[in-house]
Amino acid sequence: MAKTIVAVYKDGVFKPLQKIDFPEHKHVHLVVIPEEDADLLESQRKELSDIIGIGESGVRDVSRRHDHYLYEG
Repeated sequence: MAKTIVAVYKDGVFKPLQKIDFPEHKHVHLVVIPEEDADLLESQRKELSDIIGIGESGVRDVSRRHDHYLYEG
């Protein structure tokens, strides 16, 4: 099961900022995303969620007026 754990890198070790319920010495794979990138990803996720489903919305002129729907909303 994948978990998102916020941590700080200090003295060559990633240290979680909250208590983790995990077995000692368990091997894991880390995907490190710097906090600035995580903020960008969240912003992008929000923007994309705003346009999800536009193809099923019943709007018929999306291809002609896509700038209007994306930027003027």
